[in-house]
Amino acid sequence: MDIDGSNNTRSRIEGGPAIFDAPIRDALLRLGYLTEEQTDKVMEAQAEKGLDFDQAALEMGFITTEDLDRARDVLINSLALQSGRVRPVSDELVVLNDPAGARAEAIRLLRTQIIAQHIKVGRRGLAMVSAVDGVGCSYITANLAAALSEVGIKTLVVDANMRSPRIDQIFGLDPNATGLSSFLSLQVARPERVVHANVLPNLSIITAGPPVARPQELLASMRFRDGVNTMLRGYDIVLFDTPAANANADALTVAAAAGYALLVARRDHSYFKDITVLTAQLGSSRCPVIGSVLNEF
Repeated sequence: MDIDGSNNTRSRIEGGPAIFDAPIRDALLRLGYLTEEQTDKVMEAQAEKGLDFDQAALEMGFITTEDLDRARDVLINSLALQSGRVRPVSDELVVLNDPAGARAEAIRLLRTQIIAQHIKVGRRGLAMVSAVDGVGCSYITANLAAALSEVGIKTLVVDANMRSPRIDQIFGLDPNATGLSSFLSLQVARPERVVHANVLPNLSIITAGPPVARPQELLASMRFRDGVNTMLRGYDIVLFDTPAANANADALTVAAAAGYALLVARRDHSYFKDITVLTAQLGSSRCPVIGSVLNEF
């Protein structure tokens, strides 16, 4: 493993009103962090400056970041899916199933580096990318997420591999439940409504959702970018699982929205040239690569 040191959320539903600020506004009111009078003033400022409601309230000094974090927690838990697991977690989740093993120890080392050189410097998004299939990208994503949640890092995993998703299998979630594709195809209004909250303590998951015909078009939409911005504000870190970059442009699109990428390769499987090309492509997408993982398992 090698880690170096280096909008608007108010999307519209086909002609419908921009109503997506209402849930966070109502949560702040219910918790008593805003009065009705303050709310009216925030809405006026919001309209004048084109800000999200929460951003306008912060700028005006009516709420603190702690108030906003609490309101988001309440909102996410109230909107999140309450579905039960359809099967136990996979044996691939070695952080839970074999915590004393060498593989789990390697994941914990990666966790330490991610916390020190990514989370502590204020970065929240991280796309897990690979040049080719079969290198264990979903395996690394799932285990890193579980390891981060174990030390109190509020973590969200988004399965952005809508072509051959695996996060639902690893965590024992219903593959037919609403997920990312449901939000992007306008079947669900807000990303919070497709979150499986507290799959593990401090760990929530957005599965890929039902299959769709054109995932690249959905991932390239402004709706996806707006959704990502909403996700990043609600968690300490959001990990995005992605399909292999040599087959389609999905991974590059997701990485550009997430802001940062972590390269996953596999010994005796990944070619140096493929990784070099992917690194250059990420650079062209203005997505810094924070490091790489050589998977030997």
